Amino acid sequence: MKKFIVLIMALFISQLAISQALYRAFPSDVLGEERNVKILKPRNYAANPEKTYPLVIVLDGDFLFEPVAGTVDYLSYWDQMPESFVIGINQRESRYDETQINRESGFPEPQSLKFMDFVMEIRQTMIDEYRVAPFTVIVGKDITANLASFYIMRKKIPVNAFIQIAPEYSTLIKENLISKISQLEEYNYFYVATPENDNLLNELITKETDSLFGTKKNLHLKHEAIKGSNKYTVATHAIPRGLEFIFNEYQLIDEEKLLIEDLAEEAKFEGLENKKGMVSVMDRILEKYRMIKEVYGVDMKLRLVDLVTISDYVASKKDWDQLISIGVLADKEYPTLLYGRFIEGIGYEGLGRPSRAIKAFNIAYGLEPAVGINKDDVLDKIELLQIKEKE
Repeated sequence: MKKFIVLIMALFISQLAISQALYRAFPSDVLGEERNVKILKPRNYAANPEKTYPLVIVLDGDFLFEPVAGTVDYLSYWDQMPESFVIGINQRESRYDETQINRESGFPEPQSLKFMDFVMEIRQTMIDEYRVAPFTVIVGKDITANLASFYIMRKKIPVNAFIQIAPEYSTLIKENLISKISQLEEYNYFYVATPENDNLLNELITKETDSLFGTKKNLHLKHEAIKGSNKYTVATHAIPRGLEFIFNEYQLIDEEKLLIEDLAEEAKFEGLENKKGMVSVMDRILEKYRMIKEVYGVDMKLRLVDLVTISDYVASKKDWDQLISIGVLADKEYPTLLYGRFIEGIGYEGLGRPSRAIKAFNIAYGLEPAVGINKDDVLDKIELLQIKEKE
């Protein structure tokens, strides 16, 4: 039943991608010929003229483009990853010629190297023609995944993230992959999915290799042997899991994660009088958005839903001073909405400063309703506090 649901979802997503895709012939100086590509533009591209978008390049675009594009569209709709450009390169007639590896040297053959340069040519064209951020993901399957791995062998890596589906690694990659990944200095993500009965990555990723990444926060490597999958169905599982892994820092704030982080932070300062260095929830949300800009090249204001999540969490801890600070931040980000001033009022009420709370609520009353809070809710707060002041 689960396999059937996954298949139906994949078909739905693929159909969605087909309906939104642009088709064009790409004239290549590197290859000296035109190549057919498919492009999915972000839904809200025209409505956000100042925004930039990551780029997802799909090798084997003739069969992988639709599931990748549809999943990107779906996940970005729910804000689990940024809206992104997706470009699929058709390799139906050429994939074997463009992935040839020389048996003696272990490196790609000239035609394969040309194709690698062509992929970078497409990347640069997308950056030149559209508002594409530098953050680039490459998706490949079996032999195209192997070829994509050779970008890591180059001195300057033009790719930030890889989704490798059931890769068929050649000898040189097997021998050098882990050490080369460990030498990367920028933020990089390497996701590998294999069928359940494929032990390839168990030989590459061991406790010893894991230690290489322990002190390097910029490197993220994950391998999953997906249960119940085979070489054909593994892609339907790998694509959403890989994108979720790569864009984990972008995802909406989770209250349970906040609690875990808070407990860890409090443990560091347990028994100490001076807790000046403790990282607050508000500090963490600001750091999260700084990282979103630094890592993915997406400059965005704080999402209202994230502000609501941390406000609810901080209020549950009765940390009224921090709640006031969050309210001030929310008002700065969304000055026309009442939410920031309302939260600020809740904070002052918690501190036992009803006059200051009423002032904040009065300002909130003149602003637009938001996140289920309306003017009547604000008025109720004002009236209750006024009654308390008279008592």
